[in-house]
Amino acid sequence: MRKSTMFIRMLISSFQLRKSRMLIALFAIIVGTAVISGLLSVYYDINIKMGMEFRSYGANLILTPTSESQNKVFSESTTQEIAGIFPQQDVVGYTSNLYGLVKINTRRLVVVGTWFDQIPKITPYWEVTGTMDTDRNASGTVLVGKDLAEKLGYKIGTVLPLQDEVSGNEQKVTVTGTISSGGTEDNQIFINLADAQKLFHQEGQANAAYFSIAGEGLDAAASAVNLNYPQMELSPIKQISGSETVMLDKISSLVYIVVIIILLSTLLCVATTMMTMVMERKQEIALKKVLGAQNKALALEFLSEAGVLALAGTLAGLVFGYFLAQVIGESVFHSSISFRWAVIPLVTVTALLVAGLASLIPLRSVIGIEPAVVLKGE
Repeated sequence: MRKSTMFIRMLISSFQLRKSRMLIALFAIIVGTAVISGLLSVYYDINIKMGMEFRSYGANLILTPTSESQNKVFSESTTQEIAGIFPQQDVVGYTSNLYGLVKINTRRLVVVGTWFDQIPKITPYWEVTGTMDTDRNASGTVLVGKDLAEKLGYKIGTVLPLQDEVSGNEQKVTVTGTISSGGTEDNQIFINLADAQKLFHQEGQANAAYFSIAGEGLDAAASAVNLNYPQMELSPIKQISGSETVMLDKISSLVYIVVIIILLSTLLCVATTMMTMVMERKQEIALKKVLGAQNKALALEFLSEAGVLALAGTLAGLVFGYFLAQVIGESVFHSSISFRWAVIPLVTVTALLVAGLASLIPLRSVIGIEPAVVLKGE
Protein backbone atom coordinates (compact mmCIF):
# COMPACT_ATOMS: atom_id res chain seq x y z
CA MET A 1 0.00 0.00 0.00
CA ARG A 2 1.35 3.40 -0.94
CA LYS A 3 2.34 5.73 1.89
CA SER A 4 -0.03 8.50 0.74
CA THR A 5 -2.99 6.10 0.66
CA MET A 6 -2.12 4.80 4.12
CA PHE A 7 -1.77 8.34 5.41
CA ILE A 8 -5.21 9.31 4.11
CA ARG A 9 -6.78 6.21 5.65
CA MET A 10 -5.21 7.08 9.00
CA LEU A 11 -6.63 10.61 8.80
CA ILE A 12 -10.11 9.32 7.95
CA SER A 13 -9.92 6.79 10.76
CA SER A 14 -8.86 9.48 13.21
CA PHE A 15 -11.89 11.59 12.32
CA GLN A 16 -14.27 8.62 12.50
CA LEU A 17 -13.05 7.46 15.90
CA ARG A 18 -13.12 10.91 17.50
CA LYS A 19 -16.19 12.51 15.99
CA SER A 20 -17.24 14.43 19.08
CA ARG A 21 -13.79 15.98 19.65
CA MET A 22 -13.39 16.84 16.00
CA LEU A 23 -16.86 18.41 15.86
CA ILE A 24 -16.05 20.63 18.84
CA ALA A 25 -12.88 21.90 17.17
CA LEU A 26 -14.70 22.24 13.83
CA PHE A 27 -17.53 24.21 15.43
CA ALA A 28 -15.05 26.60 17.08
CA ILE A 29 -13.35 27.24 13.73
CA ILE A 30 -16.68 27.72 11.94
CA VAL A 31 -17.85 30.27 14.51
CA GLY A 32 -14.51 32.08 14.45
CA THR A 33 -14.21 32.26 10.67
CA ALA A 34 -17.89 33.21 10.28
CA VAL A 35 -17.58 36.18 12.63
CA ILE A 36 -14.23 37.26 11.20
CA SER A 37 -15.31 36.96 7.55
CA GLY A 38 -18.57 38.76 8.30
CA LEU A 39 -16.82 41.62 10.08
CA LEU A 40 -14.17 41.90 7.37
CA SER A 41 -16.85 42.11 4.68
CA VAL A 42 -18.56 44.87 6.63
CA TYR A 43 -15.19 46.55 7.24
CA TYR A 44 -14.41 46.68 3.51
CA ASP A 45 -17.82 48.28 2.83
CA ILE A 46 -17.97 50.49 5.89
CA ASN A 47 -16.26 53.52 4.36
CA ILE A 48 -18.79 53.57 1.53
CA LYS A 49 -21.78 52.89 3.77
CA MET A 50 -20.78 55.34 6.49
CA GLY A 51 -19.84 57.92 3.88
CA MET A 52 -23.33 57.76 2.43
CA GLU A 53 -24.85 57.91 5.93
CA PHE A 54 -22.81 61.03 6.74
CA ARG A 55 -23.96 62.67 3.52
CA SER A 56 -27.34 63.12 5.22
CA TYR A 57 -25.57 65.75 7.38
CA GLY A 58 -24.81 67.87 4.33
CA ALA A 59 -21.77 69.12 2.43
CA ASN A 60 -18.31 68.24 3.65
CA LEU A 61 -16.21 70.51 1.40
CA ILE A 62 -16.37 74.26 0.81
CA LEU A 63 -14.71 76.25 -1.98
CA THR A 64 -13.96 79.96 -1.58
CA PRO A 65 -11.43 82.46 -2.95
CA THR A 66 -8.26 82.63 -0.87
CA SER A 67 -7.86 85.45 1.62
CA GLU A 68 -4.99 86.85 -0.51
CA SER A 69 -7.10 86.83 -3.68
CA GLN A 70 -8.19 90.23 -4.93
CA ASN A 71 -11.35 88.77 -6.45
CA LYS A 72 -13.95 87.68 -3.93
CA VAL A 73 -15.90 85.87 -6.63
CA PHE A 74 -15.00 83.10 -9.06
CA SER A 75 -16.43 81.59 -12.21
CA GLU A 76 -19.40 79.29 -11.76
CA SER A 77 -17.70 76.86 -14.16
CA THR A 78 -14.86 76.39 -11.64
CA THR A 79 -17.29 74.56 -9.37
CA GLN A 80 -18.09 72.09 -12.13
CA GLU A 81 -14.41 71.62 -12.98
CA ILE A 82 -13.52 70.78 -9.39
CA ALA A 83 -16.50 68.45 -9.05
CA GLY A 84 -15.16 66.60 -12.11
CA ILE A 85 -11.88 65.85 -10.29
CA PHE A 86 -13.59 63.46 -7.88
CA PRO A 87 -14.83 60.00 -8.95
CA GLN A 88 -18.34 60.64 -10.18
CA GLN A 89 -19.78 57.76 -8.15
CA ASP A 90 -18.57 59.58 -5.01
CA VAL A 91 -20.12 62.94 -5.91
CA VAL A 92 -23.45 63.17 -4.09
CA GLY A 93 -24.03 66.78 -5.10
CA TYR A 94 -22.51 70.25 -5.39
CA THR A 95 -23.73 73.82 -5.73
CA SER A 96 -22.43 77.34 -6.35
CA ASN A 97 -23.67 80.10 -4.03
CA LEU A 98 -23.69 83.85 -4.47
CA TYR A 99 -24.30 85.97 -1.36
CA GLY A 100 -25.41 89.60 -1.25
CA LEU A 101 -27.34 92.22 0.70
CA VAL A 102 -30.68 93.56 -0.48
CA LYS A 103 -33.20 96.06 0.75
CA ILE A 104 -36.86 95.21 1.06
CA ASN A 105 -38.48 98.51 1.83
CA THR A 106 -36.21 99.71 4.65
CA ARG A 107 -34.93 96.32 5.82
CA ARG A 108 -31.47 94.96 4.93
CA LEU A 109 -31.57 91.21 4.38
CA VAL A 110 -29.15 88.52 3.19
CA VAL A 111 -29.97 86.89 -0.14
CA VAL A 112 -28.33 83.63 -1.26
CA GLY A 113 -28.34 82.57 -4.88
CA THR A 114 -28.12 78.79 -5.22
CA TRP A 115 -29.20 75.83 -7.33
CA PHE A 116 -32.52 74.68 -5.89
CA ASP A 117 -32.17 71.22 -7.44
CA GLN A 118 -29.08 70.59 -5.27
CA ILE A 119 -30.67 71.52 -1.95
CA PRO A 120 -31.87 67.94 -1.21
CA LYS A 121 -28.33 66.67 -1.93
CA ILE A 122 -26.24 69.36 -0.25
CA THR A 123 -28.54 70.09 2.71
CA PRO A 124 -30.87 67.09 3.01
CA TYR A 125 -31.65 68.01 6.62
CA TRP A 126 -33.47 71.20 5.60
CA GLU A 127 -37.22 71.12 6.11
CA VAL A 128 -38.84 72.73 3.09
CA THR A 129 -42.48 73.78 3.33
CA GLY A 130 -44.26 74.67 0.11
CA THR A 131 -42.82 74.16 -3.37
CA MET A 132 -39.30 74.53 -4.72
CA ASP A 133 -38.66 75.20 -8.43
CA THR A 134 -35.72 72.93 -9.36
CA ASP A 135 -35.38 74.31 -12.89
CA ARG A 136 -32.11 76.27 -12.99
CA ASN A 137 -33.51 78.47 -15.76
CA ALA A 138 -36.62 79.36 -13.76
CA SER A 139 -36.93 82.89 -12.43
CA GLY A 140 -38.89 84.90 -9.90
CA THR A 141 -39.34 82.41 -7.04
CA VAL A 142 -37.75 82.39 -3.58
CA LEU A 143 -37.54 80.32 -0.42
CA VAL A 144 -37.56 82.27 2.83
CA GLY A 145 -36.02 81.19 6.13
CA LYS A 146 -38.63 80.15 8.66
CA ASP A 147 -37.64 82.67 11.35
CA LEU A 148 -37.50 85.52 8.85
CA ALA A 149 -40.88 84.61 7.40
CA GLU A 150 -42.48 84.54 10.86
CA LYS A 151 -40.81 87.80 11.91
CA LEU A 152 -41.81 89.78 8.80
CA GLY A 153 -45.05 87.99 8.02
CA TYR A 154 -43.92 86.59 4.67
CA LYS A 155 -46.21 83.82 3.44
CA ILE A 156 -46.42 81.64 0.37
CA GLY A 157 -47.55 83.93 -2.45
CA THR A 158 -46.06 87.10 -0.97
CA VAL A 159 -44.31 89.26 -3.57
CA LEU A 160 -40.97 90.70 -2.40
CA PRO A 161 -39.31 93.69 -4.11
CA LEU A 162 -35.57 92.93 -3.86
CA GLN A 163 -33.18 95.87 -4.35
CA ASP A 164 -29.41 95.41 -4.56
CA GLU A 165 -27.85 97.59 -1.86
CA VAL A 166 -24.85 98.44 -4.06
CA SER A 167 -26.21 98.96 -7.58
CA GLY A 168 -29.84 99.67 -6.77
CA ASN A 169 -30.91 96.98 -9.25
CA GLU A 170 -34.41 95.68 -8.48
CA GLN A 171 -36.25 92.43 -9.01
CA LYS A 172 -39.65 91.23 -7.81
CA VAL A 173 -39.91 87.64 -6.63
CA THR A 174 -42.65 85.47 -5.19
CA VAL A 175 -42.36 83.36 -2.04
CA THR A 176 -43.10 79.71 -2.90
CA GLY A 177 -41.93 78.10 0.32
CA THR A 178 -40.02 78.34 3.58
CA ILE A 179 -36.99 76.46 4.87
CA SER A 180 -36.03 75.44 8.40
CA SER A 181 -32.46 74.37 9.16
CA GLY A 182 -31.92 75.41 12.76
CA GLY A 183 -29.07 77.68 11.65
CA THR A 184 -28.41 81.07 10.10
CA GLU A 185 -30.30 79.99 6.97
CA ASP A 186 -33.54 80.52 8.88
CA ASN A 187 -32.94 84.27 8.56
CA GLN A 188 -31.96 84.35 4.89
CA ILE A 189 -33.70 84.48 1.51
CA PHE A 190 -32.82 81.92 -1.18
CA ILE A 191 -33.28 82.62 -4.86
CA ASN A 192 -32.19 80.92 -8.07
CA LEU A 193 -28.47 81.45 -8.72
CA ALA A 194 -29.14 82.99 -12.14
CA ASP A 195 -31.54 85.52 -10.56
CA ALA A 196 -28.93 86.43 -7.92
CA GLN A 197 -26.26 86.93 -10.58
CA LYS A 198 -28.50 89.34 -12.50
CA LEU A 199 -29.58 91.17 -9.36
CA PHE A 200 -26.01 91.71 -8.14
CA HIS A 201 -24.51 92.20 -11.63
CA GLN A 202 -22.31 89.13 -11.18
CA GLU A 203 -23.24 87.06 -14.25
CA GLY A 204 -21.65 83.61 -14.19
CA GLN A 205 -20.03 84.25 -10.81
CA ALA A 206 -20.22 82.80 -7.30
CA ASN A 207 -18.41 83.47 -4.05
CA ALA A 208 -18.75 80.03 -2.44
CA ALA A 209 -19.36 76.45 -3.51
CA TYR A 210 -20.33 73.42 -1.45
CA PHE A 211 -19.61 69.77 -2.25
CA SER A 212 -20.98 66.59 -0.74
CA ILE A 213 -18.41 63.88 -1.52
CA ALA A 214 -18.43 60.30 -0.29
CA GLY A 215 -15.26 58.25 0.16
CA GLU A 216 -11.87 58.83 1.74
CA GLY A 217 -8.92 61.13 1.13
CA LEU A 218 -10.76 64.45 1.21
CA ASP A 219 -7.79 66.28 2.77
CA ALA A 220 -5.42 65.00 0.08
CA ALA A 221 -7.90 65.86 -2.68
CA ALA A 222 -8.38 69.36 -1.26
CA SER A 223 -4.60 69.92 -1.16
CA ALA A 224 -4.28 68.83 -4.80
CA VAL A 225 -7.06 71.21 -5.86
CA ASN A 226 -5.46 74.09 -3.99
CA LEU A 227 -2.18 73.50 -5.86
CA ASN A 228 -3.93 73.55 -9.24
CA TYR A 229 -6.13 76.53 -8.35
CA PRO A 230 -3.83 78.90 -6.41
CA GLN A 231 -6.50 81.63 -6.18
CA MET A 232 -9.00 79.20 -4.64
CA GLU A 233 -9.19 77.37 -1.33
CA LEU A 234 -10.97 74.03 -1.06
CA SER A 235 -11.19 72.89 2.54
CA PRO A 236 -13.09 70.19 4.46
CA ILE A 237 -15.90 71.35 6.70
CA LYS A 238 -14.36 70.09 9.93
CA GLN A 239 -17.63 69.68 11.77
CA ILE A 240 -18.71 67.08 9.19
CA SER A 241 -15.51 65.52 7.86
CA GLY A 242 -13.88 65.46 11.32
CA SER A 243 -16.82 63.59 12.85
CA GLU A 244 -16.80 61.18 9.93
CA THR A 245 -13.09 60.39 10.39
CA VAL A 246 -13.41 59.91 14.14
CA MET A 247 -16.42 57.62 13.76
CA LEU A 248 -14.72 55.47 11.09
CA ASP A 249 -11.58 55.17 13.24
CA LYS A 250 -13.62 54.05 16.24
CA ILE A 251 -15.51 51.45 14.22
CA SER A 252 -12.27 50.16 12.69
CA SER A 253 -10.71 49.83 16.16
CA LEU A 254 -13.78 47.95 17.37
CA VAL A 255 -13.53 45.53 14.44
CA TYR A 256 -9.85 44.88 15.24
CA ILE A 257 -10.59 44.21 18.90
CA VAL A 258 -13.46 41.82 18.14
CA VAL A 259 -11.35 39.93 15.57
CA ILE A 260 -8.48 39.53 18.05
CA ILE A 261 -10.84 38.26 20.77
CA ILE A 262 -12.43 35.78 18.36
CA LEU A 263 -9.01 34.55 17.21
CA LEU A 264 -7.81 34.02 20.78
CA SER A 265 -11.03 32.22 21.73
CA THR A 266 -10.82 29.95 18.68
CA LEU A 267 -7.13 29.30 19.35
CA LEU A 268 -7.84 28.32 22.96
CA CYS A 269 -10.74 26.05 22.05
CA VAL A 270 -8.88 24.24 19.27
CA ALA A 271 -5.71 23.90 21.37
CA THR A 272 -7.66 22.44 24.31
CA THR A 273 -9.46 19.97 22.05
CA MET A 274 -6.24 18.90 20.31
CA MET A 275 -4.51 18.45 23.66
CA THR A 276 -7.36 16.26 24.90
CA MET A 277 -7.09 14.11 21.78
CA VAL A 278 -3.34 13.69 22.33
CA MET A 279 -3.93 12.49 25.88
CA GLU A 280 -6.56 10.03 24.65
CA ARG A 281 -4.18 8.73 21.98
CA LYS A 282 -1.04 8.34 24.07
CA GLN A 283 -0.99 4.56 23.72
CA GLU A 284 -1.67 4.76 19.98
CA ILE A 285 1.18 7.26 19.53
CA ALA A 286 3.54 5.16 21.67
CA LEU A 287 2.69 2.06 19.65
CA LYS A 288 3.38 3.91 16.37
CA LYS A 289 6.76 4.98 17.72
CA VAL A 290 7.56 1.38 18.66
CA LEU A 291 6.67 0.33 15.10
CA GLY A 292 9.13 2.88 13.72
CA ALA A 293 7.11 6.07 13.26
CA GLN A 294 9.29 9.16 13.44
CA ASN A 295 8.33 12.33 15.33
CA LYS A 296 8.24 14.15 11.99
CA ALA A 297 5.60 11.77 10.61
CA LEU A 298 3.50 11.99 13.78
CA ALA A 299 3.71 15.80 13.74
CA LEU A 300 2.64 15.81 10.08
CA GLU A 301 -0.36 13.64 10.96
CA PHE A 302 -1.56 16.00 13.68
CA LEU A 303 -0.93 19.10 11.58
CA SER A 304 -2.84 17.51 8.70
CA GLU A 305 -5.81 16.86 10.98
CA ALA A 306 -5.69 20.50 12.10
CA GLY A 307 -5.39 21.65 8.47
CA VAL A 308 -8.40 19.61 7.36
CA LEU A 309 -10.43 21.04 10.25
CA ALA A 310 -9.31 24.56 9.34
CA LEU A 311 -10.22 24.21 5.66
CA ALA A 312 -13.58 22.61 6.37
CA GLY A 313 -14.36 25.19 9.05
CA THR A 314 -13.31 28.03 6.74
CA LEU A 315 -15.58 26.81 3.94
CA ALA A 316 -18.61 26.69 6.22
CA GLY A 317 -17.56 29.86 8.06
CA LEU A 318 -17.36 31.88 4.86
CA VAL A 319 -20.93 30.92 3.97
CA PHE A 320 -22.27 31.80 7.43
CA GLY A 321 -20.09 34.92 7.51
CA TYR A 322 -21.60 36.22 4.29
CA PHE A 323 -25.11 35.89 5.74
CA LEU A 324 -23.92 37.51 8.98
CA ALA A 325 -22.60 40.46 6.96
CA GLN A 326 -25.99 40.83 5.26
CA VAL A 327 -27.76 40.84 8.62
CA ILE A 328 -25.42 43.58 9.90
CA GLY A 329 -25.80 45.56 6.67
CA GLU A 330 -29.59 45.45 6.67
CA SER A 331 -29.93 46.24 10.39
CA VAL A 332 -27.37 49.06 10.48
CA PHE A 333 -27.22 50.52 6.97
CA HIS A 334 -30.49 49.20 5.49
CA SER A 335 -28.57 47.86 2.49
CA SER A 336 -26.70 44.72 1.50
CA ILE A 337 -22.96 44.16 1.98
CA SER A 338 -20.91 43.39 -1.12
CA PHE A 339 -19.12 40.05 -1.31
CA ARG A 340 -15.37 40.62 -1.20
CA TRP A 341 -13.16 37.97 -2.81
CA ALA A 342 -10.19 39.25 -0.81
CA VAL A 343 -11.85 37.91 2.34
CA ILE A 344 -11.50 34.28 1.19
CA PRO A 345 -7.68 33.98 1.16
CA LEU A 346 -7.36 36.22 4.20
CA VAL A 347 -9.73 34.12 6.32
CA THR A 348 -8.33 30.83 4.97
CA VAL A 349 -4.74 31.74 5.86
CA THR A 350 -5.87 33.01 9.27
CA ALA A 351 -7.72 29.76 10.01
CA LEU A 352 -4.72 27.65 8.98
CA LEU A 353 -2.39 29.74 11.16
CA VAL A 354 -4.74 29.48 14.15
CA ALA A 355 -5.07 25.72 13.69
CA GLY A 356 -1.30 25.38 13.33
CA LEU A 357 -0.59 27.46 16.42
CA ALA A 358 -3.22 25.54 18.38
CA SER A 359 -1.38 22.33 17.51
CA LEU A 360 2.04 23.44 18.77
CA ILE A 361 1.52 22.56 22.45
CA PRO A 362 -0.12 19.17 21.66
CA LEU A 363 2.78 18.43 19.24
CA ARG A 364 5.30 18.96 22.02
CA SER A 365 3.40 16.37 24.04
CA VAL A 366 3.40 13.98 21.07
CA ILE A 367 7.16 14.33 20.64
CA GLY A 368 7.71 13.91 24.38
CA ILE A 369 5.80 10.62 24.67
CA GLU A 370 8.10 7.76 25.77
CA PRO A 371 6.82 4.36 24.51
CA ALA A 372 8.54 2.46 27.33
CA VAL A 373 6.72 4.50 29.97
CA VAL A 374 3.30 4.60 28.27
CA LEU A 375 3.24 0.91 27.25
CA LYS A 376 4.68 -0.41 30.50
CA GLY A 377 2.62 -3.37 31.62
CA GLU A 378 0.71 -3.59 28.31
